[in-house]
Amino acid sequence: MKIIKSNRMDVRDDRISIATIAALFVLSLLLATWQVLYNQGSDLVSGIPVFFPLLQAVLLLLVVIFGVMLYRGRYKLIISQDVMGITSPDISMSFANTENFLSAAAGGIIRINKSFRVEYINATAMNILGYKGGDLREESIYTLISQYESKNGSFILNDALEKQFHNGITPSTFNDITLFNHENEQRYIKLKTAPVQDSRGRVTYVILIIQDLTEEKKKMSQLYRQASVDSLTGLINRHSFQQSLDTLLSISTGTTQRHVLCYMDLDHFKVVNDVCGHAAGDELLKQVSDIFSKSVRASDKLARVGGDEFAILLPQCELETSRRICNRILEDIRNYRFTWQQNSFSVGVSIGAIEFDSSYKVADRSELMIKVDKACYKAKQSGRNQLYIQDIDDPTETKNDEDEKIAENWDASINQSLKKDQFALYIQPIVPLDKNNPDTSNQYEVLVRMKHEGKLLSPGSFLPSAERLGLMSKIDRWVVEKTINIIAENKPEQKKYLFTINISADTVLDISFVSFVSMLLDDKGIDPAILCFEISESVALANFAETQLMLKKLSELGCSGSLDDFGSGFSSLSYLRDLTLRYLKIDGSFIRNMSKNRIDAAMVDGVNKVGQVMNLHTIAELVENEITVALLQKMGVDYAQGYHCGKPFPIEDIAC
Repeated sequence: MKIIKSNRMDVRDDRISIATIAALFVLSLLLATWQVLYNQGSDLVSGIPVFFPLLQAVLLLLVVIFGVMLYRGRYKLIISQDVMGITSPDISMSFANTENFLSAAAGGIIRINKSFRVEYINATAMNILGYKGGDLREESIYTLISQYESKNGSFILNDALEKQFHNGITPSTFNDITLFNHENEQRYIKLKTAPVQDSRGRVTYVILIIQDLTEEKKKMSQLYRQASVDSLTGLINRHSFQQSLDTLLSISTGTTQRHVLCYMDLDHFKVVNDVCGHAAGDELLKQVSDIFSKSVRASDKLARVGGDEFAILLPQCELETSRRICNRILEDIRNYRFTWQQNSFSVGVSIGAIEFDSSYKVADRSELMIKVDKACYKAKQSGRNQLYIQDIDDPTETKNDEDEKIAENWDASINQSLKKDQFALYIQPIVPLDKNNPDTSNQYEVLVRMKHEGKLLSPGSFLPSAERLGLMSKIDRWVVEKTINIIAENKPEQKKYLFTINISADTVLDISFVSFVSMLLDDKGIDPAILCFEISESVALANFAETQLMLKKLSELGCSGSLDDFGSGFSSLSYLRDLTLRYLKIDGSFIRNMSKNRIDAAMVDGVNKVGQVMNLHTIAELVENEITVALLQKMGVDYAQGYHCGKPFPIEDIAC
């Protein structure tokens, strides 16, 4: 790049000022010498004019004045130098060193004259402004810097420079300027303007100092993104979502606006993770995130707030609008299948939603999140791929104390029944549909009842409460121990019987359960083959790795395994291959109406064929009439269970 020669006028002014001061000072010395010689009576002088003392005083005054002027001129340049954040030991000596000063400066430097044209520009400034080379002398500064804006709005460079040339030494700093340079690159810069005056106080040029903040801004943006965005899905994360909710709650105060908060939980995500690995699980999360994103509005906030949990904040949204959005998500997920290598999975999503208004403050955020989480739980309880909209003013939601009291009562009742042996065991026959079936054993499913206030409660009355209270593992152990004790007391011909016992998710997660069963069987001398442990498909999918391990250990012990309610969550054959099973129980919701509903009949037939391919014995539950039996026999289903085949009766009444 060609370096522009600096103007020498300031240098000449300096030299004239110094010469004038020197001449005046010498003249003052001559006058002082004359007066000394006269006072000593020297023959060299014959007399002193009367105006000599006055002339001497004037000369000394002029020396002082010119000295001050020269000092001020230099001082002003040093001030401008300091404002720019640049130091050079030579700059305070002479304006002749301006080139050295500018060349040594850090950052981009441009020197412009009163015509706003470039006299000097360094390589750094050229790079920032997008110029790779060339002679930029006499170019207008507005050609070089043509598009820019500051954080506080438009920044007019012309006004700033006009003030610099007219107001003298006052420097200016402009932060956070967005600049589009010659190559149309977006740059973020900090701009300082510093006027430089000569020894006479005249602004001869203005120096622009440009600091490139682009990389710093990018790093800050990256850090912000890392702190606020989920790296896997690209959605905002939980922290950022909570901030958005807080902001909405704060700005809605005093308005009539209504908003909707949604919480979504994926169904069967864990089985994809366990069967195909975390890479497949990650890909599933990315794909469903895209599905969710297509359904929400531009103003909505969609976030990934947990492993397979998502949330949506819909500001200024009517409840019906949110219902349409959620139903669109449900429909899209219902039609979606996730494919990974040779496996294909159907997934579901449970959505809970609540509407809230300006009566809720920032301090109520946790309460809102708890309520929408409960709504999501209710959606999950209602079945897969469901929407549950909770009325936030629902009186049942305001009775927390009463609900807690009821829960405490159930807790006490169930624990008391366990301690006092107030549960009862019933069994229901599982009968073969093929008379030529080589399996001649008598099969029963073990069912539990609870004695409560003189009544015998069915499982549906107390097991949901026991599950919420975390008491299912205790109940499962009671059922197993009681069943083994009764078998030991009756001493049946063990090869002719098979008792199927349901176990809960809590028990599947209990690593000591298999040891507990083994100890009881050894203690009573019971053949493990007499027991079959049944796990529902939903529990297996939600806890696949644990289910796989549990069934494997039970099989090694000598017990068999059964998968209950198979079909409604049918996702992939691959996970069946990875479970140690003997029986596959078809979901009763298909069996009940199969004689009237061709789709249900087709589902039953399909599940039965899956079982046959996997060498599993199929069991149809909830069989209630002979027509259903005939259809099942035609399909080749192995066993049937239901009131038509046999009602439950006390286990003690078994004819051994």
